[in-house]
Amino acid sequence: MEPSKVALLVLSAQQGNRRAFETLCEAFYQPSWRFAMKLSGQRACADDICQDVWTSVAKKLGQLKEPSAFRAWVFRAIYRRFISQKQGESRFEDTQPEQAYETPDLDTSLSILALINQLADDERHCVYLFYLEQMSLRDIANILDVPQGTVKSRLNRARAQLRAMVNEEQAS
Repeated sequence: MEPSKVALLVLSAQQGNRRAFETLCEAFYQPSWRFAMKLSGQRACADDICQDVWTSVAKKLGQLKEPSAFRAWVFRAIYRRFISQKQGESRFEDTQPEQAYETPDLDTSLSILALINQLADDERHCVYLFYLEQMSLRDIANILDVPQGTVKSRLNRARAQLRAMVNEEQAS
């Protein structure tokens, strides 16, 4: 969805238009759930995170001052909720993650996804947001609460690691 359309929907939803909010949910719930799934590796946790965040979004949408930043705002809330759960609950450490969620259009890239899943969390999150969610460096920096330069260096480090992994696989 185009950023200008998102901004108009946010403004309309902030003024009480229920249909505008439903349209935002339809457009952004699945991508936010996929992000929560990538972070947690567990469907139940992703469901819980999204439910909590979208409940909060519904209550606090009026506080969003920059309507064009809605997508980044939601993803940042997902990331922060994940970090909060990870720090506060032992179930993230005690259980094995489920198999990564795959969208149908990524089925042909399973080997790349498997390699991406081997990256450290910081790099994997950046790669996911940049390449799979097609977010800008600025939005990723905002979501992860790090400077843009850090996002760039994490992406470069991830690319180098992925290159090395592909070369290693081809050599064997």
